[in-house]
Amino acid sequence: MRSQVLQHRPGSLFLLPGFIIAVVPALVFGQVPAPDANERPVFKANARAVVVDVVVTGKDGKPVQGLHQEDFQTDEDGHPQHVTFFEEHTGAQTVPVGLPKLPPNVFTNIPQVTATGGTVTVLLLDNLNTALQDQSGTRARMLNYLRAARPGSRFAIFALGRQLRYVQGFTDDPALLAAALKDPKRGAAAELPPFPLGNYQTEQELSRLDQRVRITLQAFEDLANYLAGIPGRKTVVWFSGSFPLVTLNPDPLKVRDYRDQVKKTDAVLAAAQVALYPIAAESLAADSLYDVGDQPMGAINAHQAQDAAIGSLQEGAKQRNANHTTMDEIAKDTGGVAVYNTNAFNDALGRVADQGSYYYTLAYTPTNTASDGQFRKIQVKLSNGHYKLVYRNGYFAASPKSLATATEPPGDPLHPYMKPGTPDSSQIPLAVRVQPEPPQAGTKTPSRAGDNGNLQGPLTRYAVDFVIAARGLQLDPTPNGGHSGKIEAALVVYGQNGKPLNWMARQLDLTMDAARYAEVQADGVNFRLEIDVPKDSVSLRSGVFDRESNLAGTLEVPLTSVTSTLQAASSKSQ
Repeated sequence: MRSQVLQHRPGSLFLLPGFIIAVVPALVFGQVPAPDANERPVFKANARAVVVDVVVTGKDGKPVQGLHQEDFQTDEDGHPQHVTFFEEHTGAQTVPVGLPKLPPNVFTNIPQVTATGGTVTVLLLDNLNTALQDQSGTRARMLNYLRAARPGSRFAIFALGRQLRYVQGFTDDPALLAAALKDPKRGAAAELPPFPLGNYQTEQELSRLDQRVRITLQAFEDLANYLAGIPGRKTVVWFSGSFPLVTLNPDPLKVRDYRDQVKKTDAVLAAAQVALYPIAAESLAADSLYDVGDQPMGAINAHQAQDAAIGSLQEGAKQRNANHTTMDEIAKDTGGVAVYNTNAFNDALGRVADQGSYYYTLAYTPTNTASDGQFRKIQVKLSNGHYKLVYRNGYFAASPKSLATATEPPGDPLHPYMKPGTPDSSQIPLAVRVQPEPPQAGTKTPSRAGDNGNLQGPLTRYAVDFVIAARGLQLDPTPNGGHSGKIEAALVVYGQNGKPLNWMARQLDLTMDAARYAEVQADGVNFRLEIDVPKDSVSLRSGVFDRESNLAGTLEVPLTSVTSTLQAASSKSQ
């Protein structure tokens, strides 16, 4: 996707129809006010604040309530930190945002749920890292759990194969969730892992392992971006069979160590207040010793059979221990808890739900202000009481830019957010109006809109009007009393098989005086891009990236939604 600077005269960036400027901010952004600075911790790119969600449970495993700020002691790398914000969350459920009905062809990336002292829960079915037989069992246990889920609990479902797939958005309707799990077209059906699971000895096998790790980590970052716009603690329950931190290989030159990559991805999750709860997909799996199909074919006497049995037990235990070590480490990095060796599936998910609803939020500005990329260890203690505390164990003291590239190579910053079917990033709240333009009259060879030089007709020109909430951007003050910022905006048109058919990326220099800045604070930043859409296109993905804060907002619109609203309006007028 080629990025160009969008040339414009001062003020021309905001010359859009009054309809979208007046209607969209009032309907959309007005429904989700920015947090009150007196009630919530304030975060700025140039003043790092560290937020720590702490789950406290007693000997019975149940949440402990009624603790106060003075009960907690917070250290960073052994140095006491002054807590500037403290809040107890007491089990309130997440609720719908309650957005009003938007005008035709207007869409927004604002999440449809918000946390009111509780959390939201994503159920992630990992087909990429799970054997086929364990996938089926996990889906069956999940369906059983959803039938008995406590009233008001809200879940979303995603599946991971060669990429992260959106299966069902947040809802408290168990029937809707169950239907999504059962519908093979939604992407949650059991499937052969795209890459073989097992030992990795050859270069080809190791290359496939690298791809598995890259896809998995990118999926978690996509989920973090999707959930970032929802305030409070978010829970991702990860049903997986195996995921490596380090591979065991006889050749030391072929050993793969993914711990640094995993740590950086975990930091992205933790920064978005996402706690990862890995649940072993194999449940209480029997050792291969007790699997009739795995009996040693060459065992011709008792001693050989015994040696083979011991070896099978040791190999199975080593593999499970490696998987469990990975789960423990990822969970601790993000403030979650790993669950394995249990068939009490409903009880395990019930405990996860409790930890997501009853917790304490602490925030502090670290005494060590260096952004040196080093890992800072967090330790939280209680002054009295023998309780168990669960919280993220640290963070990387790095700029958002360094964390944003944890799994993607340097390049176009919007590229990883613009893949088809990727969950919309709500770090920057935005709304778009998508409308086809009438054919250009009187022009034999109309100019092309978009950067695909090989685009073939027939084509329809679409105008996309953006409105970005000002609070989602970092607009820095200028010496003359104004403000400035830099963003990138992009559009990509996709075909049936996820193939990009046309695309464009433009850089926008936001320089405004005090009067214009006041208007932007009220109405948002708004501008228009136009792009040519081929006949067989199925979706239009839009995105913006703030180059100062390194945050993104994206929104994918099915073109059938645009067509259907236009047809409805046309038929109504006839």
